Amino acid sequence: MPEPICSPEHDTWEKRFIPAKPKATLRNRLFRVCAYCRVSTDNDAQMSSFELQQAHYRQMADQRPNWSLRHIYADEGISGVSLKNRTAFNDMIAACERGEYDLIVTKSVSRFARNLVDCISLVRRLKNLDPPVGVFFETDNLNTIEESSEFMLTFLASFAQEESVKKREAMIWSLSQRFKDRQLLTPPLLGYDRQRDAAGHYIKYAPLAVNEAEANVVRFIFDAYLYGWSQADIAAFLTDIGCRTKTGSTGWNSGSISYILSNERYCGDILTWKTFTSDLFNHKRKKNRQDMDQYHYRGQHESIIPREKFEMAQALLENRKHSMRGGLPSLHVIDDGIFRGFVPINHHWINDDPGLYYDLSNSVSTPRREIRLLKSAFSMFDLKGYQVVRSQFTQARYEGPAVTLGIDRITFNLFCVRMFADVGHIQLLLHPSQRKIAIRPCDEGAVHCIKWRPDGDMSLYAKVLRCRHFGTALFRIMEWDPNYLYKVRGTWVQRERRQIIVFNLENAVSAVPLPQAGGTRLRRAELYAEAWEYSFGDEFYDHIRENNIFYMGQSAAWQVDRPSVPAPGIEQYKTPTDCELQALADKLKKGDGVGNAGTG
Repeated sequence: MPEPICSPEHDTWEKRFIPAKPKATLRNRLFRVCAYCRVSTDNDAQMSSFELQQAHYRQMADQRPNWSLRHIYADEGISGVSLKNRTAFNDMIAACERGEYDLIVTKSVSRFARNLVDCISLVRRLKNLDPPVGVFFETDNLNTIEESSEFMLTFLASFAQEESVKKREAMIWSLSQRFKDRQLLTPPLLGYDRQRDAAGHYIKYAPLAVNEAEANVVRFIFDAYLYGWSQADIAAFLTDIGCRTKTGSTGWNSGSISYILSNERYCGDILTWKTFTSDLFNHKRKKNRQDMDQYHYRGQHESIIPREKFEMAQALLENRKHSMRGGLPSLHVIDDGIFRGFVPINHHWINDDPGLYYDLSNSVSTPRREIRLLKSAFSMFDLKGYQVVRSQFTQARYEGPAVTLGIDRITFNLFCVRMFADVGHIQLLLHPSQRKIAIRPCDEGAVHCIKWRPDGDMSLYAKVLRCRHFGTALFRIMEWDPNYLYKVRGTWVQRERRQIIVFNLENAVSAVPLPQAGGTRLRRAELYAEAWEYSFGDEFYDHIRENNIFYMGQSAAWQVDRPSVPAPGIEQYKTPTDCELQALADKLKKGDGVGNAGTG
């Protein structure tokens, strides 16, 4: 049997020890070093600290012969809780990945990153490079190249992150107390300057002072917008004439115009906490929708724009935000005829307050007079006590005019469209006290006219009007449930080739959504009013009075085309005249507000 090769007696037996490479320390090798400095604010005191940090690292490298300081990276006025906007820091990491450095030197973990996840992930990323790159935290005496460093690094990074959270909470509390005590922050704003003392220093918390040259630009922007110019038109005009922004730029855009139009400071108010940083780590700002306490101070400083004009601009901005075209609405009412007290409706307008419609209607309405009926005109018998049976009880398939009302839309059925087949435009009318709506044909130039049929050659289909805000007002008038639809059968009347359709909203039938299985089509059940349980319909003569339009005699005053008029006693929205707007534009072109609006 042959002897084993690895036998102790074999002459060729040999064992050789291969030692591991020595672990890298700060003393046993030459390091290509870069340093990183950061200050979180850009005031003068912090900038002094910033310069001292750079000088310190140059001296530190000179005292270590195995360090070759190649570059010092620095971020000024940048927070450490996020990598975003830390340009120098990100450049440094990219250089390390290109193999330009072996070691990063910084003061502490909090200088490097205040976000635990960012800190740990970056250190691991650098450590896994070939060759690995370490981070030396001076005050913590921690070198991430060493194997035992990660536990301590995790602890220190967690502490730095929690410190940032506490600082943020303290800052929010401090600002809240200042706002509560009327110590308000006033950043630079076109049209205003911050007040200075005799030595030329800004007076802290002093009210804003009007800069008249810049104020002319602001006045023009508001007047042009209320006159009907778009934000893009205003921006283009100001750019063309060389008007300067607060920062001195001559380039205007729709965003800068929108900011001015929506800023409450121009009417003398200040609203605190309009936006806030919702997340400490991503620094994303969020609009404050009662997420944080706010304070609204009125009359804090001299206004440039009267409050009424500012509020009109806000209404118009809100209207345009929902892609609703048109300027400020005319507050009209019909003052005579069968539609006396009816209000022409702009279904696009942003107004969900029913009080406005009551005010407009009541401006011409007179106390409702009792309609005296000649009973013999209807029958040789006295029909008192008889009821007119509701069509819902007798007609399973209804073929008359009907409208379906939802919180955000009004849908007229195909019958309405057929009756108005040759009509180009209509007016939608509302009488809030009588609980009635109506539609009537009108000319294209009529107040609040609505395009009925876009193309006479197209096939007929139900007409839908989008009306989120008017729908809200109507539902409040009727005290309806916004989750339901309401179907109303109407009355179509024609005389001398003039026609109208009237809907009595008191006779609405609610359509209630039914529970449904997943994926099935939404179904609705019709619910009749509780009062219908005890009657077949209205008493005959009450029915005649409610539908007096339909039963109106041939000799009665029809006046269905009676135009609307400005509501008496109701203050109309006042837009600038051509002359007023032209005067402001000429003033800007001559240089009053041009070329010097950015000097404040």
